[in-house]
Amino acid sequence: MPVFLAGLLLGGASGGVTYGMTADDQLAVIAGVIATVLTWLGCAFLIFIDD
Repeated sequence: MPVFLAGLLLGGASGGVTYGMTADDQLAVIAGVIATVLTWLGCAFLIFIDD
């Protein structure tokens, strides 16, 4: 659950900052989704290599 919440938090922050800098809705959503997915994949990779 913490990994899921961290992904949402970082994705939301990334999307918010992107929207604040560009005022482009679609670009902010894309940046937020990419940041969220990469956070989840990065955490999953660290958990995978720890085993």
